[in-house]
Amino acid sequence: MKKLILLALFVPVMAFGQHPVKVDSVKILRDSIAVLNRRPVMTADQFIEIYKYETLLKYYRLCQKKPTNWKFYKGWSERVFENK
Repeated sequence: MKKLILLALFVPVMAFGQHPVKVDSVKILRDSIAVLNRRPVMTADQFIEIYKYETLLKYYRLCQKKPTNWKFYKGWSERVFENK
């Protein structure tokens, strides 16, 4: 019974207590979206180049953890930069 009374009081307050969205906030939101759309975007070539260096860094960290892998590092680095 208590839940029903609380529900009967809570629902009207939530339904009628909402504030309408102001036009200024919508304008600010559209402006911020326009700013995000104008920012420079990474090209496919830039992405591939970054991916290659991240892969090389992964191999470097493997060699740092286990020094016996240094003999493979040259082959790994050649494979990263020569294969596309």
